[in-house]
Order: sequence, then C-alpha cells, then structure tokens
Amino acid sequence: MYIAIEGTKGTGKSTLLENLEHKLQQEGIDFQMFAPTKAMPKDTWWEKAYAEHCQDDVYLDSLYTARANYHASKIDFNASLVLGDRSMLTSFVTRWPHDDLNRLVPYLNQIRQKEFLVPLPDLVFYLDLPLEVTLARLAQRERHYGLLDEKVERLQQAQQAYNTLLQYKDQLGFANMQYQLIDANQHPEDVLENVYALVLKHLEKCE
Repeated sequence: MYIAIEGTKGTGKSTLLENLEHKLQQEGIDFQMFAPTKAMPKDTWWEKAYAEHCQDDVYLDSLYTARANYHASKIDFNASLVLGDRSMLTSFVTRWPHDDLNRLVPYLNQIRQKEFLVPLPDLVFYLDLPLEVTLARLAQRERHYGLLDEKVERLQQAQQAYNTLLQYKDQLGFANMQYQLIDANQHPEDVLENVYALVLKHLEKCE
C-alpha cells in the first residue's frame, strides 16, 4: 500500500513524517520511503545544472519531473507499505491552472504522462489546517527559502487546489484513490498517534 502525506507548507508534514518513520521502525514495521521532490545524486546532470538554471522555470519543472521518476524507479510500490513524503498531488497543486473540471483533466493527464513511473497513492492523508494557523506557524519559522509559497495568495490557491482534487477525485480520474482528512491543529504527538492508528488499520485491511 502506497500512503502519501500531503498538505500545504506549515501544516506539519516534515514533523509527522519524521515521527512516523521513527514509530514504524520502533514497532518493527517494514516500509519504504518515497520522496519524489528529494534531490537526486549530485553527479546527475539535473542536479549539477541547478546552480546555473535555478531561475529557469522550464528547467525547474523538468528537474522535479526527473526527480520524481528517478526516485520512483527505486521503489517497489507492491510492497506492504510505501510511505510518501508528498506525491504526484504535489505536482498537480504546484502549477494548478484553474478549477474548470473539463479543462483540469487534460492538465492532470499531462503531468501523469510526464511522471510516468510514479503511481497515484492508494491513500492520501491530507493535513488540514486553518489558513490563519498555517500563517502563524510559518511566521515562527526561522527559514529563508520558499517564501513565495508562504504568501497568503499562494497558500489559498494550494488549499483550494487540494480541496478540488479530493472533492472531485472520481470525476478527475482518481476513483481508486482514497483520502483521509487529518486535523493538523493538534499537538504533533496527537497527530502522530492518529495517523499511526490509521496506517495500522489500512495495513490490516490489506492483509
């Protein structure tokens, strides 16, 4: 089963994934980690070209496609548990064009063709957090990257894109993809216990 963690910046994805990995290891549960946006080895052309082309939007689009396919080629998606640090949904949301369902289908299919080695998740845990709480969390971070994605307008667009994807998933061609909204406005330990219990529940169903 391929389970992906999704959500906008500031919702606690990194904290949850770190804690969940540790919990699964402690309990002796085998899993693979799939991180489609993670950098490839430094000696690949795409990564070596980053310094020169990092302001080129076409290059960046192709870079993240290459990363996703590279990491997907290393994963056995038929394993009992693949844990996704994001998924193809992130690619959908990043360049979300509009909310016309008829025009969305060709856009989504185009990305699926580009990331041809990346399957859709069987299950998505979407970390749901009110925008005002997300902004407050981001303001507390001492970070200096990804500021464009932390602007109110971009966060609103991303939230709306996720909502559309999940609400209309059947019409958009994702009927087999399940999803679960996770209340991220809790203490990280409570979010962890909630998600961990759901992972075990779905693993038992698969068995």
